[in-house]
Amino acid sequence: MIRLITLLFFITTAAFAQGSFRISGEVQNPTQRRAILILHRDWVGNEEEYELTLNNDNRFSFITTIKDPAYIDFYYSDQSFHFWIVEPKDEITIKFDPAKFWKTLQINGQGSEKGQYYTEHQQKFEIANDWELQVEKWRKLPLKKYFEKLDEEQNKQLDFLENYQNLSQTFKDIRKADIIGAIQNYKVEALSGSKYASWPQDSIRNSLKLEDVPVAAQGASLEYGNAYISLVDLLIAKEATRKKKELTEVEEYNFIKSLYTKKQISHELAERMLGVKLQNAIETNGANAKILTPAYDYLAFVQNKAYKNHINNLIALQRTLAKGSPAKDFSLKDSDGKEVSLKDFKGKVVYLNFWASWCGPCIYDMKFAEKIKDHFKNKDVVFLQISTDNEADWLEAVKANDLKGINLRTEDNSQVVKNYAVSGMPSYFLIDKSGNFAVSKVIDPSDEDGKTLIQQIEEVLGRNE
Repeated sequence: MIRLITLLFFITTAAFAQGSFRISGEVQNPTQRRAILILHRDWVGNEEEYELTLNNDNRFSFITTIKDPAYIDFYYSDQSFHFWIVEPKDEITIKFDPAKFWKTLQINGQGSEKGQYYTEHQQKFEIANDWELQVEKWRKLPLKKYFEKLDEEQNKQLDFLENYQNLSQTFKDIRKADIIGAIQNYKVEALSGSKYASWPQDSIRNSLKLEDVPVAAQGASLEYGNAYISLVDLLIAKEATRKKKELTEVEEYNFIKSLYTKKQISHELAERMLGVKLQNAIETNGANAKILTPAYDYLAFVQNKAYKNHINNLIALQRTLAKGSPAKDFSLKDSDGKEVSLKDFKGKVVYLNFWASWCGPCIYDMKFAEKIKDHFKNKDVVFLQISTDNEADWLEAVKANDLKGINLRTEDNSQVVKNYAVSGMPSYFLIDKSGNFAVSKVIDPSDEDGKTLIQQIEEVLGRNE
């Protein structure tokens, strides 16, 4: 889930003096008054989302400080570009008509050659040849021939990159890693099929061409890292088959660490993959005792300060959400405009649900949650539903889904969202009569048609506190 939304109205020259990235733009014949920019500083921390408001001249501007190359996504109406690499000191200006986005897109300024490269690459390798259709045809070939076609395509794209003028070597290294990672990932996908379940690990590795990338680019590249994550997931699945049991999160961590020990992956890749593994485990199950052992090992192992700080902060935050810890109070307005605070319900069990109308699993769970609410009618149980939608979408969804209980709304980047470490939707919490977190993990409403969650709430309701 996106953690940060910022409205940008004013830009200081002091910020730009710090080795920053800046993107400005002009929208011709605008269809709406805002654009969205998503910034990916690295692959363990959280992405950042910024809302860019058009001024009276239909222009927008955004600036932030970046220490290293980063990736951006840009959205305007139904048009977008994704995962473009930007570098410190880039100062890009874009101009476009949304009705003819790619035909009218103009990119100028310092660093604009990267945008020009991306647009030409897209036209040459994705649009003109219909890349996805091409891959679909190749998949029908024998495996060896399919892999040869992929390698040929990889070489063509690498040649185009190498011969493109005025690109920095840093950009070329990371972009090269992206190309290799994206194409070799098709091979990993193919080898993940049951048909190749008996293939040994060495045969899998030897079929991939993931070498010849500087180690710094390996850790920075989106697609190179993704390819290795897919590969490691495949190897973990094979290890589970060999052991005839699913690997625990700790065993998966140790397996990835062993690949580094055996010099099969670089330190940069290892700290990225281990960081992602820990982040997912901690966000899913909290900072429990089992996961803290590899987490502390990681903090001693990792050299990337941003990764280390993120995992440290994640552990600290999750500890505030542990069973028995006090739930932080909040005050939000309900659908009638009345101010509602968590502290209002001291002495009652509170079932807290963070959701959004665009979240499929949220909507699916709701029909089961309504049955649970009926079960606890006239009992000391309160159901608080906090949406992160905009007000119009929230009110429409509450009405469309006939949501009972107390319906509240907050912004996606609000302090409430941060305090409760909401990293995905839906997110559930159970708070006891004393105002403390009652359980380590709330059971999903859809589990066993709501019966198990009813049992969990009944147990909390029956406690003598």
